[in-house]
Amino acid sequence: MIRFLSRSRLLTPLQRDEHLGRPILDGRGGYAEDREHGIRVINLGAILANANLAGSDLRWTDLSDINLIRADLSRCDLVRANFVRTILYQATLVEADLMGATLFFGQVQSASPRSRLESPDFMTGQHTGAVVEEADLSGVKRLSEEQREYFCRWGGEKTRATVPGGCDGIPNCLNR
Repeated sequence: MIRFLSRSRLLTPLQRDEHLGRPILDGRGGYAEDREHGIRVINLGAILANANLAGSDLRWTDLSDINLIRADLSRCDLVRANFVRTILYQATLVEADLMGATLFFGQVQSASPRSRLESPDFMTGQHTGAVVEEADLSGVKRLSEEQREYFCRWGGEKTRATVPGGCDGIPNCLNR
Protein backbone atom coordinates (compact mmCIF):
# COMPACT_ATOMS: atom_id res chain seq x y z
CA MET A 1 0.00 0.00 0.00
CA ILE A 2 2.76 2.46 0.94
CA ARG A 3 4.64 1.66 -2.24
CA PHE A 4 1.46 2.21 -4.30
CA LEU A 5 0.85 5.59 -2.67
CA SER A 6 4.45 6.61 -3.26
CA ARG A 7 4.50 5.45 -6.90
CA SER A 8 1.24 7.34 -7.44
CA ARG A 9 3.04 10.41 -6.12
CA LEU A 10 0.52 10.89 -3.34
CA LEU A 11 3.22 11.01 -0.64
CA THR A 12 5.54 13.46 -2.41
CA PRO A 13 5.35 17.17 -1.52
CA LEU A 14 3.82 18.71 -4.64
CA GLN A 15 4.03 22.25 -5.95
CA ARG A 16 0.60 23.87 -5.66
CA ASP A 17 -1.29 26.53 -7.56
CA GLU A 18 -1.24 29.68 -5.40
CA HIS A 19 -4.96 30.36 -5.89
CA LEU A 20 -6.76 27.01 -5.98
CA GLY A 21 -4.23 24.74 -4.29
CA ARG A 22 -4.18 22.28 -7.20
CA PRO A 23 -0.99 20.34 -7.92
CA ILE A 24 1.01 21.75 -10.84
CA LEU A 25 1.91 19.43 -13.71
CA ASP A 26 5.61 19.08 -14.55
CA GLY A 27 5.16 18.79 -18.35
CA ARG A 28 6.17 15.11 -18.41
CA GLY A 29 2.89 13.59 -17.26
CA GLY A 30 3.68 13.92 -13.54
CA TYR A 31 3.45 16.56 -10.86
CA ALA A 32 6.08 19.15 -9.98
CA GLU A 33 7.75 18.49 -6.61
CA ASP A 34 8.43 21.25 -4.14
CA ARG A 35 10.51 19.88 -1.24
CA GLU A 36 10.59 23.16 0.70
CA HIS A 37 7.01 24.42 0.44
CA GLY A 38 5.02 21.62 -1.19
CA ILE A 39 2.11 19.82 0.40
CA ARG A 40 1.61 16.06 0.27
CA VAL A 41 -1.71 14.70 -0.94
CA ILE A 42 -1.48 12.04 1.81
CA ASN A 43 0.71 12.84 4.81
CA LEU A 44 1.80 9.75 6.74
CA GLY A 45 3.17 11.84 9.61
CA ALA A 46 3.45 9.56 12.65
CA ILE A 47 1.16 6.79 11.38
CA LEU A 48 4.14 4.46 10.92
CA ALA A 49 5.81 5.12 14.29
CA ASN A 50 6.38 1.75 16.00
CA ALA A 51 5.13 -0.03 12.85
CA ASN A 52 6.25 -3.56 12.02
CA LEU A 53 7.14 -3.37 8.31
CA ALA A 54 9.65 -6.23 8.47
CA GLY A 55 10.20 -7.92 5.11
CA SER A 56 8.24 -5.30 3.14
CA ASP A 57 9.06 -4.28 -0.41
CA LEU A 58 9.50 -0.51 -0.14
CA ARG A 59 11.68 0.02 -3.22
CA TRP A 60 11.53 3.57 -4.60
CA THR A 61 9.17 4.65 -1.80
CA ASP A 62 9.14 8.26 -0.65
CA LEU A 63 9.34 7.98 3.13
CA SER A 64 10.69 11.50 3.59
CA ASP A 65 9.60 13.71 6.47
CA ILE A 66 7.74 11.00 8.38
CA ASN A 67 8.10 9.52 11.82
CA LEU A 68 9.44 5.94 11.78
CA ILE A 69 10.57 6.03 15.41
CA ARG A 70 11.10 2.46 16.69
CA ALA A 71 9.79 1.04 13.37
CA ASP A 72 10.89 -2.47 12.40
CA LEU A 73 12.30 -2.34 8.87
CA SER A 74 14.23 -5.61 9.21
CA ARG A 75 14.85 -7.45 5.94
CA CYS A 76 13.02 -4.72 3.98
CA ASP A 77 13.89 -3.97 0.37
CA LEU A 78 14.64 -0.24 0.67
CA VAL A 79 16.43 0.15 -2.67
CA ARG A 80 16.22 3.81 -3.73
CA ALA A 81 13.85 4.68 -0.85
CA ASN A 82 13.85 8.32 0.22
CA PHE A 83 14.49 8.89 3.95
CA VAL A 84 15.31 12.62 3.77
CA ARG A 85 14.26 14.28 7.07
CA THR A 86 12.73 11.00 8.32
CA ILE A 87 12.90 10.11 12.00
CA LEU A 88 14.51 6.66 12.24
CA TYR A 89 15.29 6.99 15.96
CA GLN A 90 15.62 3.48 17.48
CA ALA A 91 14.50 1.93 14.15
CA THR A 92 15.54 -1.63 13.34
CA LEU A 93 17.06 -2.03 9.87
CA VAL A 94 18.64 -5.45 10.43
CA GLU A 95 19.52 -7.10 7.09
CA ALA A 96 17.65 -4.40 5.10
CA ASP A 97 18.85 -3.59 1.57
CA LEU A 98 19.78 0.11 1.46
CA MET A 99 21.25 0.28 -2.05
CA GLY A 100 20.80 3.82 -3.30
CA ALA A 101 18.55 4.90 -0.42
CA THR A 102 18.66 8.67 0.14
CA LEU A 103 19.34 9.78 3.71
CA PHE A 104 20.12 13.47 3.06
CA PHE A 105 20.71 16.06 0.35
CA GLY A 106 24.04 17.76 -0.36
CA GLN A 107 27.45 16.42 0.63
CA VAL A 108 27.90 14.02 3.54
CA GLN A 109 30.43 16.38 5.16
CA SER A 110 27.91 19.25 5.36
CA ALA A 111 24.69 17.26 5.78
CA SER A 112 23.05 17.06 9.19
CA PRO A 113 19.82 15.60 10.61
CA ARG A 114 16.54 17.48 10.49
CA SER A 115 15.91 20.14 13.09
CA ARG A 116 12.70 21.34 14.70
CA LEU A 117 14.10 24.87 14.82
CA GLU A 118 16.13 25.26 11.62
CA SER A 119 14.88 25.19 8.03
CA PRO A 120 16.46 22.62 5.71
CA ASP A 121 19.05 23.79 3.19
CA PHE A 122 18.66 21.44 0.24
CA MET A 123 21.83 22.75 -1.41
CA THR A 124 24.29 22.18 1.46
CA GLY A 125 22.36 19.36 3.12
CA GLN A 126 22.16 21.07 6.50
CA HIS A 127 19.06 19.86 8.37
CA THR A 128 17.96 17.62 5.47
CA GLY A 129 19.17 14.32 6.92
CA ALA A 130 17.36 11.47 8.59
CA VAL A 131 17.52 11.15 12.37
CA VAL A 132 19.39 7.86 12.78
CA GLU A 133 20.29 7.83 16.47
CA GLU A 134 20.13 4.42 18.19
CA ALA A 135 19.19 2.64 14.93
CA ASP A 136 20.23 -1.03 14.52
CA LEU A 137 22.02 -1.57 11.19
CA SER A 138 23.31 -5.08 11.86
CA GLY A 139 23.76 -6.96 8.61
CA VAL A 140 22.51 -4.12 6.38
CA LYS A 141 23.11 -4.94 2.72
CA ARG A 142 24.67 -2.77 -0.01
CA LEU A 143 25.46 0.18 2.26
CA SER A 144 27.36 2.82 0.29
CA GLU A 145 30.41 4.60 1.72
CA GLU A 146 28.40 7.85 1.82
CA GLN A 147 25.55 6.19 3.74
CA ARG A 148 28.02 4.50 6.10
CA GLU A 149 29.69 7.83 6.82
CA TYR A 150 26.35 9.55 7.49
CA PHE A 151 25.25 6.80 9.91
CA CYS A 152 28.62 7.01 11.67
CA ARG A 153 28.53 10.82 11.90
CA TRP A 154 24.95 11.17 13.13
CA GLY A 155 23.97 7.83 14.70
CA GLY A 156 25.62 8.18 18.07
CA GLU A 157 27.41 5.35 19.87
CA LYS A 158 24.60 2.76 19.67
CA THR A 159 24.18 3.12 15.90
CA ARG A 160 27.94 3.29 15.31
CA ALA A 161 28.36 -0.07 17.04
CA THR A 162 26.09 -1.75 14.44
CA VAL A 163 27.32 -0.08 11.20
CA PRO A 164 28.72 -2.69 8.78
CA GLY A 165 32.35 -1.85 8.07
CA GLY A 166 32.71 0.10 11.30
CA CYS A 167 33.26 3.79 11.92
CA ASP A 168 37.03 4.05 12.37
CA GLY A 169 38.26 7.51 11.43
CA ILE A 170 34.75 8.99 11.08
CA PRO A 171 33.83 11.60 13.71
CA ASN A 172 30.84 11.14 16.00
CA CYS A 173 29.08 14.47 15.45
CA LEU A 174 26.51 13.73 18.17
CA ASN A 175 29.21 13.21 20.84
CA ARG A 176 26.98 10.69 22.61
